[in-house]
Amino acid sequence: MTSSLIHSTRTTQPTRNVVLVSIDWRRPGDGKTSLGIASIAATLSAAGIRYQLVESTINELSFNLEREQVRIQQALDDMGPHTLLGFGVFVWNDEAICQLMSRLLLPAGTSIVLGGPQISYMPAGRLEAAYPQAQWFVRGAGEHAMLRLAQGASSDGCGVHVAGEPDQAQQASLPLNGLASPFMHGVVQMAPEIRWETQRGCQFKCSFCQHRDADGRQPTRAFDLERLRAEAQMFAAHRVKRISILDPIFHSNDSHAIAVLNLLKHAGVSAQIALQCRFEMLTEPFLNALQGLDVTLEFGLQTAIPSESRLIQRSNNMPKVEEKLALVKQRGIDFEVSLIYGLPTQTLDSFQRSVNWCQQQGVPRVKAWPLMLLRGTPLYEQKSQYAMRETEGLAIPLVLASDSFTEAEYRAMASIAEAL
Repeated sequence: MTSSLIHSTRTTQPTRNVVLVSIDWRRPGDGKTSLGIASIAATLSAAGIRYQLVESTINELSFNLEREQVRIQQALDDMGPHTLLGFGVFVWNDEAICQLMSRLLLPAGTSIVLGGPQISYMPAGRLEAAYPQAQWFVRGAGEHAMLRLAQGASSDGCGVHVAGEPDQAQQASLPLNGLASPFMHGVVQMAPEIRWETQRGCQFKCSFCQHRDADGRQPTRAFDLERLRAEAQMFAAHRVKRISILDPIFHSNDSHAIAVLNLLKHAGVSAQIALQCRFEMLTEPFLNALQGLDVTLEFGLQTAIPSESRLIQRSNNMPKVEEKLALVKQRGIDFEVSLIYGLPTQTLDSFQRSVNWCQQQGVPRVKAWPLMLLRGTPLYEQKSQYAMRETEGLAIPLVLASDSFTEAEYRAMASIAEAL
């Protein structure tokens, strides 16, 4: 659990102060501050806006909602009236945030702003009923939206929906170029392991995934290379040991990917670098550009069964996959493959066949993850079609049975995954 972080500046007092609340789900290797909320904080800091960042981790045993309420209340009282209170809403903290909003005593003129995947992927017209305490909702990247709301400026292009007005379900469309770096502004502290992003969004439309642009207009948007170069130099100076790049598909644009790899080399970065990739999109120039770096390629295959991959809109060209996998092995590049269990039409036998395929291909590490049904994804809307039943009482619900596998067979798949 981290303490609140207060930034004051010498510039003109903005229209509104901001309290940002991050209730995160942290995994091994995550830093103290998630990149999403940190990027918003850096944008506010660069504009001279005073803010507090209240952070906690919901999957820590020490997490306590009443204590978080006290911390947020203190931050609001410190920042005074007419403050903006911003929450990032995810599947794991949705219920907790709803409880907090109903309990907090808001100073005069304070307004609540909600963003994050649970907001971005909510269908038009449903936000007010789900979150009656909020005044503004942000779909898509939240940096420009929070800055302009704090400044009292126009929020056109920022994906902002105002409670009570017609909901157009518009996503933020402004570019990422020029956004302040959370690393350079000191919001994210340097650590041996960090997470980094060079672009956002994905050109594919896998039916289980929230990485794709919700309205399909902007598949991917990249950060400018000047910012990425400065960050890479900082990573090298601090001798960061591992960098996990969060781009859904790092090499979706070869020229961007190669430029990033080259600037990492020029900066002298010696860290192990994890890149999320897709087999079929590997090219010789990209593979050549990996030379000189300590990289691990992470391939989200999800399933080796063609019928299952087509159904989840993740169609794998298995002959091409095998061809590219052989190239990776030939070059001695470290890599791993991840699978999902609990998919529609999947059976215990078909999941085992996907695992067997990976082992037969000589994949050095195979990881398997349970299926989650996330708001706004096609699979979320197809629960009843496949008779999917989810776990109850967990922060992140998991599919544990469907019309193609029983709960006992799910447990068997989970055991296989654990053994991997």
